[in-house]
Amino acid sequence: MAFSPSSNRSRQVHSPRYVLGSPGNSETEWHHNLRTQCNRQRPLVGALRDSVFNTTRRTMGQILYVAPPLVIAYFLLDWAEKKNLWLNSKEGRMAMEEP
Repeated sequence: MAFSPSSNRSRQVHSPRYVLGSPGNSETEWHHNLRTQCNRQRPLVGALRDSVFNTTRRTMGQILYVAPPLVIAYFLLDWAEKKNLWLNSKEGRMAMEEP
């Protein structure tokens, strides 16, 4: 494969653009636009595959910050619900009235 110094460079395209000014002004200003080559115009190549692995990596990094409070909240609510059911049952009311 021969080395070509201009093979990886972007081509410059000259396009005229009219300068805004007084009405009837026909002066043009030359602007340089950079164009990428055809082999560089595939920005979404591998995006779906990379997104799966990136999402997995980020989830594994955050799971220890999210899971313990959720587990604690689940068991706390489960305990409170069972205690509430017992306190509102016949045995619970009788136990609270005895002192």
